[in-house]
Amino acid sequence: MKQPFPIKSESAKKLWQHFEKELDHKIKDLPQTERQDVKLEILSHLYESTINDPAESEENRLINAIERLGSPDEYLTPLVSDILLNLKTKSGNPLAIAQSLARNVQRSLLQTLASMVFGVLYFFIVMIFIMSVAHLFNPDVGLWLHQSGAVSLSFEAHENSTQWMPQWFTVIGLVVSIGSYMVLNNVLYRILRKP
Repeated sequence: MKQPFPIKSESAKKLWQHFEKELDHKIKDLPQTERQDVKLEILSHLYESTINDPAESEENRLINAIERLGSPDEYLTPLVSDILLNLKTKSGNPLAIAQSLARNVQRSLLQTLASMVFGVLYFFIVMIFIMSVAHLFNPDVGLWLHQSGAVSLSFEAHENSTQWMPQWFTVIGLVVSIGSYMVLNNVLYRILRKP
């Protein structure tokens, strides 16, 4: 990236280049677009802080601005981690989804409740998928309608109950579970993407 910020003194340029090199190293795992966005945002903050500092020399203003910005590990590590996790979640990576759910637990009570809801929904989606595949090998696996009006998903036959659409259970179960998984991933990605 060409230097978009006018730094005049040689010693301030060296400080700036050192900071920029460390920044590049910290964000190297990000895709190009995200890397450029993060870098420009941080350098913009640094430059703005530098020009608004009351110190006499440009070097001191830049040093003060870097100190105010804080350690790159404090703000870049979580930022890079969040960006990468959001990108993986968008792609449907199950481990990333689990990590996203774990992070949500740390954020707030409302987000914790949302994580629990998503966890339960993912559990049911996985169970329907497993049952759909198991139905191929054991036709008693399926959705059972009881005489009392109750409905249950079961891995075995139930007396005095009727199995719902046994010839279509596998197809419907696979379509519903895969479709629901994709929709839920998209919803989770949109929620996590919001600041």
